[in-house]
Amino acid sequence: MTTDNHTAPREFTDVFVRGFKNGAGKRLEIRDTKVTGLVLRITPKNKKTFTLQTRTVDQEKVQITIGSYPAVALKDARAIALKHLAEIARGHDPREQVRQIKAHAEAHNLTLTALLDEVEPIFGLTKSMWRKSNRFGRTKPEARAAIENVFSELLQRPLGKLRQSDVSKMVKGYTPKRPKKGKTSANGAVARALAYLRTVFDWAAHRGRFTKENAGRASKLDLPDLGNIVDPSIDDPTLEGKRERVLSQDELVSVLPLLVYPAPPGLRSGLDPREDYGPVAFRFLFLTLSRREEVVEARRKDFDLQSGTWTKKVKTRRKPGSHGPAERRIVAIPLSDTAIELLLSLPSFVEGQPEDLVFPSSGGGPLCNWDRTQDAINRDSGTSGWHRHDLRRTAATILRQLGVKPAVTDTLLCHRNPYNREQVSSAAASYMIDTKILRDAVDFEREAVNMLADALASICKPCSGSELARMGEAASSPRVERHPSPWATFA
Repeated sequence: MTTDNHTAPREFTDVFVRGFKNGAGKRLEIRDTKVTGLVLRITPKNKKTFTLQTRTVDQEKVQITIGSYPAVALKDARAIALKHLAEIARGHDPREQVRQIKAHAEAHNLTLTALLDEVEPIFGLTKSMWRKSNRFGRTKPEARAAIENVFSELLQRPLGKLRQSDVSKMVKGYTPKRPKKGKTSANGAVARALAYLRTVFDWAAHRGRFTKENAGRASKLDLPDLGNIVDPSIDDPTLEGKRERVLSQDELVSVLPLLVYPAPPGLRSGLDPREDYGPVAFRFLFLTLSRREEVVEARRKDFDLQSGTWTKKVKTRRKPGSHGPAERRIVAIPLSDTAIELLLSLPSFVEGQPEDLVFPSSGGGPLCNWDRTQDAINRDSGTSGWHRHDLRRTAATILRQLGVKPAVTDTLLCHRNPYNREQVSSAAASYMIDTKILRDAVDFEREAVNMLADALASICKPCSGSELARMGEAASSPRVERHPSPWATFA
């Protein structure tokens, strides 16, 4: 009797299996009467495959491919089928064993580079460190670059041959190719690379937050748990947690005179001071409380000549559970009169086209070599231990000392919710939008950046406590225009 693709069951023999020819023009299935559930599938081209078709103790249908004939002989097919049936009778699922065997074989040949190729576009949807150029000038995602840098010797090794001890050895023995000045270890870089790689391995092995259905890699890999490797940064006294470095007034007295355009003669040997926009970029970062990448990306068209504002893209945190590529927020911040005067002193700005960079490198591209500029400033100012991002923190700290409200400073810092320190609901930011409606209302952010500029201008000729107090009072009272805006003459 024949139904659909099935022919009548019969007891398999080697002669029958070897000699059977499929002339039906479609795939046929024949059941073995000796081992219940053993099925021989024959394609129209006479490719023969043994499978097991049965049910679990819960009556769930189970179909397991045993192998192709004649690579798997009839005798072996029956033995494998009986073993699977015994496992199912005990409540086990042989399919999971088959998946594990398949995953192990796959991992045995898959390299770390190939795994990174898989995970990069997936993680890049929700994690900025896995997206290309998430920081200006990067050609690789930050996470991938860190992994490839620290674990370079493991990139082409098959994952099936990779042991936890191999990763641990690289963590313990890594030495930076270009060690940072004054650093005796690269434990911070190693810790980041280890954390990135651990997340990749957890994703591939369905561990941690990837244990839920469809959260991890489609095919599970058997990979070591890197959570068992000690983070080398934990006991490193040279690494800091929350950074609190700000520049003192004495340090600012030494540093500020160097942050000018043209650059101080001899600050960078072999570089024409008129082509060196690095020092003045540091000053502009300080005056506007900006991040480095925001200054690097600033173009002539981003500055409004009439309102004295700078429209820029700032980084933002993604909402939990959101998907798709993250978009940076676009904000418009006010510029102090001093910041405007600084821009008007730059040939790149005054003579530039709308698309031109305001702070170009000597070759006309994006400003780079910030570390070299910082080293030169440290050398000539006699200061050390501070980073360009500490200028942003120093500016915010000065505004706090001058009595500026934290929400105003937070707005200038372009943080996501400047009201989270206020006693208001989390919905406040959705209703109090950062835009100007009333022309004659007090612009507290502009007041703040002008106060900062005044403080920096007077810092080289220290003012008394009463003068600082008077500057602080301006935070709560309308500002009187000191002189016509320099935009007026430029426009």
